[in-house]
Amino acid sequence: MPETAPVTVAVADSEGRSAPSDGKRPGAPASFWVASTYFAEGYPYMVVNGLADMLFSHYKASLQTIGLTALLHLPWNLKFLWGPFLDSYGTKRQWLVGVEALLSVLLLALALTTTLPSVLLAASLVLLVVAVASATHDIAVDGYYLEALDAKGQSRYVGYRAAAYRLAMLAISGPLTWVCGSVGWLPGLVLIAALMAAITAWHAFALPHAEVARRPILALGKLLLRGRVLALGASLAAALAGVRALLGSETAMAPLTALTAAAVEAAPWLAKLGVADWVGLSLLLALLLLLGLAPMLRRRLAASQSDYGRAFVDFLGQDRVGRVLAFVVLFRTGESFLMKMKFPFFKQAGLDVAEYGLANGTIGILASFAGTMVGGWLISRDGLRRWLWPFVLSQNVLNLLFAGVAFGQDGGMTFGFASLTAIIAAEHFGAGLGTAVFMVYLMRCCLPTHKAAHMAILTALMSVSFTFAGASSGYLASAMGFGWYFAFTFVATVPAMLLIPGLPHLDAAPVHPKDAPAAA
Repeated sequence: MPETAPVTVAVADSEGRSAPSDGKRPGAPASFWVASTYFAEGYPYMVVNGLADMLFSHYKASLQTIGLTALLHLPWNLKFLWGPFLDSYGTKRQWLVGVEALLSVLLLALALTTTLPSVLLAASLVLLVVAVASATHDIAVDGYYLEALDAKGQSRYVGYRAAAYRLAMLAISGPLTWVCGSVGWLPGLVLIAALMAAITAWHAFALPHAEVARRPILALGKLLLRGRVLALGASLAAALAGVRALLGSETAMAPLTALTAAAVEAAPWLAKLGVADWVGLSLLLALLLLLGLAPMLRRRLAASQSDYGRAFVDFLGQDRVGRVLAFVVLFRTGESFLMKMKFPFFKQAGLDVAEYGLANGTIGILASFAGTMVGGWLISRDGLRRWLWPFVLSQNVLNLLFAGVAFGQDGGMTFGFASLTAIIAAEHFGAGLGTAVFMVYLMRCCLPTHKAAHMAILTALMSVSFTFAGASSGYLASAMGFGWYFAFTFVATVPAMLLIPGLPHLDAAPVHPKDAPAAA
């Protein structure tokens, strides 16, 4: 069946007003639902990636088992694999509300696992499903945001997104964790599930209807039950079983073990790369491979009408996509190097844990929110191109403040709590401005027919530079000293800035590849 583009029926303007053409209720103002949807996005994420550690610790899981909960983050790294389905079946609103209802049930099921004899096994299984559902919810929320707001609105509410997401994380890690510890895990988790259900009810009532589905969402079930898909699933299961058997054979694994040991000895930071990190690197390599094969694949897809494959190939068919990929991967490199060494540096500079928590975790976070909100508002008013360089420089040049403090201390200067807090706040504010630029640019790189899928791809690529920066930061800081290390964090921002003059999509979102110039 030929592909048809989704029909927008209620796009909110930059002030958050919406007037659907199909007569449906217009829904709440954008400032309300943007905040609530991104709160709902961060809420289950923190349950899986924060609260789960404390739950397992309470039930006396071993340190090794608690460490393995990090694998629950994998669905967020792999979500680009099923992102195209959310564009092709149903609407983003249907996915968003439907997955939230599922999450409400799953969180209640997590509460009930605390009454079972095998709590850890049951909780692990439920948390795995929660992780997959939550990652899918992320795709739906980002896709809905792009469908329901015009370009100015998407820029204006960037700060609301960041603030609401962070507030959800604080709610789980703060008061709701306190409730679980004070009244017990069963009633605490029931409360967490009830709040998720309340958010779901609000969204079912308040979210504007922003698009018409290309295909009914139930058609996806028929697709997944086809013989070819089931055969592929069986093949993957067999492959995983084979890999597991291979990993259990010392003889078969001996050459790989020796090669891995040699690689780690040559580059010790490789030992710090986790499974999720390798997923991000694999995605980048796969996209680069597909970029070379894109013309051939596009011809094949034209005959097969595969929406799934087209989402990836159309992404790679954008104007100057090679430059886009490089910019997305490199944009946060300097910031990533800086983040990993902030606490060790300020601890050496004289801040204790409580002082650093106040300076970085409270004042700094508020400054970051302010920067993101101010940046989003200015971009919505004047356009991305007008503020791109000022905001990128604000993010990157402020790294040199840390170098200045480090060199000053080496020269005998002393810095008090107030001055160090001011430096932390300034860096956070600049990072907030950079975040506004980056998030708006990512939205500009999403084709209208594949918004959810392309945002999932781009957000998966964001972590690649953080992977390398985080793994190698300790070695570099030890070898260079903090002064030169923080100077290096600024140098690490230069490659991304050199790419800016030739970036596409600074004035508008991309058009379909068939209407665009040849890809770079």
